[in-house]
Amino acid sequence: MKQLQRLLVVLLFEAVCVPHSAAQAKNTDQQIEAANRQLEVSLVIDKPKIMLGEPVYLSFIVQNESDQDLQVLVGGDYRNSLGRSETFNVTVTKDDGKRVPQPDAGMSFGGLIGPQKLPAKGNYVFRLFLPHWAAFEEVGNYIIVAKRTLKLRKYSSNRWDFNETTIDVRAQAEATIEVVPSDRARMGEVIEDLGTTMLSARWDKAEAAADTLSYIQDERVIPYFGRALETYDYELKFKALGALAKFNDDGAFQTIKKGMETKGEEIGNTANEKVANQLAENIRNAAAAALAKSTHRGAIPFLLSRSDPSEGVRISVLHVLGKMKPEEAIQILQEMVRDTNERVSKEAQRYLDLFSYRE
Repeated sequence: MKQLQRLLVVLLFEAVCVPHSAAQAKNTDQQIEAANRQLEVSLVIDKPKIMLGEPVYLSFIVQNESDQDLQVLVGGDYRNSLGRSETFNVTVTKDDGKRVPQPDAGMSFGGLIGPQKLPAKGNYVFRLFLPHWAAFEEVGNYIIVAKRTLKLRKYSSNRWDFNETTIDVRAQAEATIEVVPSDRARMGEVIEDLGTTMLSARWDKAEAAADTLSYIQDERVIPYFGRALETYDYELKFKALGALAKFNDDGAFQTIKKGMETKGEEIGNTANEKVANQLAENIRNAAAAALAKSTHRGAIPFLLSRSDPSEGVRISVLHVLGKMKPEEAIQILQEMVRDTNERVSKEAQRYLDLFSYRE
C-alpha cells in the first residue's frame, strides 16, 4: 500500500465579494461564508519518498465538512508547454533553504473552465504533477507548499453564471518529500508498473501513467511507448510520440517513423471516418514534431524526405529547414514555394526571404 503524507491546514480567508443585489443573494453569500469556515485543505503525495529522476503526483484536497453543497471553479489555466495548472503556486524548498529550480512552462493560453461540485461532507481533489514545478537535482528532504485561490459558490445543478460573483478564499497546504539516489533495479520496477498501467488501466489512470513515464529518462520506457503507439488510443499515441522524441535511440526513432504512417483506421472510438482521418493526421503531425526535436542522426533526413498530404507535416518540415544552413535548405524551400497549399507556400517564401536577408 502506498504511504500517504497528509497535513491539514485551515483556509485563510479573503474579503467576501459584494453581491450584486438583494437580501437573497446576501443570505446565500452568508451561507457560503459559513460553509467556508468548515473547509480544510491538505496536500497528499502519492509517494513521500522518491528517487532522483522519478516523477510523482500530488493531490491538493479541498475537504468540505459543512452541511452545504458548494461548487468550485476549475480549469482555464493549463494551456502552456507543460500543461501546468497556472492558477496554483507551488514552491519546493530543500531543508537547507535552497529553492528547487522551476521548469519554464512558456506562455499561458488559458483553457476550458467550469464548476465542479464540492459536496457537503465530501471533497474535491486537484491533481498536480510535481515535475511541472520542481526539477530535483540533489537528494535530500524538501518542503512543498501549494497555494490556490478557491473561487466558490453555493452548488447549483444549473450552468455556472460567470457574471455572478464568487467568494474567493486563499488556500494553502504543505507536505514534505524525501529524494534518494536513483537505483536502476528499483527504477525498472517503477517503469514496469507505470508501463503496465498505461497499457491496461482505464483512460484516466492510463494517461496519468503515460505522463509520469514520459518524464523518466531511461531507455527502458521506449518499448512501452512503442506498444502505446500500436493501440487505437489517440491520446496514448500522442503522448508516446512526445516522449520518444527525447531519446537518441534507434528503437525510439523507428517507432516515431511508424507514427508517420498513421491512418484513420488505426484510431478508435471516433464518430466517423472523417474524424478518424483528421485524428490520424494529428498523430502524423505529432510524429513530425517529434522528428524535428529528436537528436537521432536519422531523424531530420527522414523528415525532409517525407511527402505528406498533411499541411501540418509540411509546415514542420519548413520549420526544420529554417534552422538549417542556406546551402542545405534553399533547394527544398524553392520546391515548397510551389506547394498548392497557400499557407505552406507562403511560409516557404518567408524562409527564403529570411535566407536572402542574411546574405
